[in-house]
Amino acid sequence: MISNGPSADTTAPIPAAPSAEGTGRPGEGPVDGGADRPAGPDGTGGKPRRRTVRRLVKTAGALAVVLAFLALGDRWAVLYAENMAAEKVQEALKLRAEPEVHIDSFPFLGQVAMGGLDHVAVNIPDVPAGRVSLAQVKASVDDIRIVGSLPSSVKGADLGTVRGDVFLDFDDLNREVGASQVRLTPGPERNTVLAHGELPVAGKQAEVRARAQVRRTDDHGVALTVADTKLVVPGLLTYTPGKGGGLQLTAPAAEKVDEDALQQATGERTRPEGMLKGRVLDTLVEHPSLLEPAGVDTSLLQGLQKVREPKVAQEMEFAARLPDDLPGDLGLREIKVTDEGIAAQLTGTDVRVG
Repeated sequence: MISNGPSADTTAPIPAAPSAEGTGRPGEGPVDGGADRPAGPDGTGGKPRRRTVRRLVKTAGALAVVLAFLALGDRWAVLYAENMAAEKVQEALKLRAEPEVHIDSFPFLGQVAMGGLDHVAVNIPDVPAGRVSLAQVKASVDDIRIVGSLPSSVKGADLGTVRGDVFLDFDDLNREVGASQVRLTPGPERNTVLAHGELPVAGKQAEVRARAQVRRTDDHGVALTVADTKLVVPGLLTYTPGKGGGLQLTAPAAEKVDEDALQQATGERTRPEGMLKGRVLDTLVEHPSLLEPAGVDTSLLQGLQKVREPKVAQEMEFAARLPDDLPGDLGLREIKVTDEGIAAQLTGTDVRVG
């Protein structure tokens, strides 16, 4: 008998079930093998993120290059302005050396465009000031308003605040003060200076000792006035020239003088260790034998009597003066003596230059 159904020995193929990846139909998942794409750290695709980072790096690099060129241009403008300012200062003050000018304003071009600068520092070495030279003038200027425009049409500037120091170095003063081998050192009292030097008298080297007072003569000048000048022959005597001065022997030398013979020659009660002055000193010159036991000869006394205090003091005195035509109220204020020299404050406000 022939049957219409399938044979028992026939195996019909069974269609495969849809995979878990889906068929591409709505709701059945992707069909493009997305499961094989590497995921980023946050579980999303990595390629778009890398492209974004590369764009940011390129942008930052380009910005850095632009900023570098702007900074370089700003620096060149600063150097140009510093050189121009130094030349103007040297010309105006007739300086032997060009001063140092440092413009501490950034961005320089931006501030110039706004018509001003924040801060400028000036260092001027070796400024002529009469008999002596100023070792150094340092000044800082704040709040500068430029009159005109850079680079070619600057007419001047208004300086808001000027602060600085004028310095007279003792080493320079020792070279330039006219007295022979004079050394200046700080004194024990405020604004005082001690002067030490040597002066040949009758074949002996006498030490010159003096006290000097430093004072401000006016807004532009400083002076050193010498007083209390003494000439010392070490181990022998001290001579004070001028009115009220005289000769005073050291204790060892005074012990060798015959007090009775001294009183008889001078006609008055005179002690060898006391101040010998006036007529007593003249008598000693007339009777050299009185001081011969002490080692003082007539030529030394005569030489000391020829020393005049005004002349000795004048050789050690000096005055320093800034130019009288300084702009505005720029001038010297407080004076002080330091271990290295004499310093004065330089100040001014609303100073117009140019």
